[in-house]
Amino acid sequence: MTTPLRWPSSLVLAVVSLAAASCGRPYSADQVPGLIEHISAEEYRLDVSVRHIDHTIAVYLRHDGVLEKLGEEVGLSPEAGKPLNDLTDVLHRVLLSTNADIDFYFIIVSDSQIPGAYLTLIRSLEDVRRLSVSVIPPTEFLMRTVIDLKYDVAVPILNFDQLVVKDIELGQFLSWQMSRRIQMKLIEHLEEMGLTPEEVGPCVGEFQNGEFTFLLNIAPVFKWRNEEELVQQAFQDATEVIAEVLSSYQFEDFSAIRLSHPASGRSLLLPKTELRLLGNRPAGFGHLR
Repeated sequence: MTTPLRWPSSLVLAVVSLAAASCGRPYSADQVPGLIEHISAEEYRLDVSVRHIDHTIAVYLRHDGVLEKLGEEVGLSPEAGKPLNDLTDVLHRVLLSTNADIDFYFIIVSDSQIPGAYLTLIRSLEDVRRLSVSVIPPTEFLMRTVIDLKYDVAVPILNFDQLVVKDIELGQFLSWQMSRRIQMKLIEHLEEMGLTPEEVGPCVGEFQNGEFTFLLNIAPVFKWRNEEELVQQAFQDATEVIAEVLSSYQFEDFSAIRLSHPASGRSLLLPKTELRLLGNRPAGFGHLR
């Protein structure tokens, strides 16, 4: 299952330091995995394994004390900030000093004290560069970070070979990022109306065959006198988030956006041409059915 995360304050406060510019000679692609493993072990005593998969660097960190379990909930521990900051410091130093064609890094973290739980953190290297020159603020950098926690007691993670890690493409990365932003936007809207955020579940996003698809998991809210109003508002919130994110990344390689609200069976198909006109359209534009 996927579990909501608690961000330790140390990780949030230290985000500015994560994008420190590197210097020195550029590293070749074949040097990158070994350098990350060596620096992590020598400077920070971190036990990591690294793989270079096309345009993605995948890093597996085994570190006790990163996760904690409170009742049935698993989250990041207060001590998680230091090892994660240390690891990302190494990644940024090496990846900003290589001539390899790397677009993303993907961190997997497990804790032997909580078998079956592992954290995943994905970032775009271009976002790291933007942060390093203050094009985006630290708060936006955190919003662009795709972070998740999975917990399955039946499948403890013991080594890298158990993990299916593939090259990450920009469309996939944006679908994951936008799904989290959409969920946060929907929760914010419900809280403004005096409703509980528990009404909003994970908003699953995918990118396949040039089409973004999102499931808006909002439970029926009986305080709404008009279910149509709820669906229309949810679709409007989602399309605004999508338009903003795709514009910020200047991503054009898609054909349409498809939104679905399982509770009502309603869906919205929004061609790319209509998404561009979002600012001039009323709520409920597109093909709603």
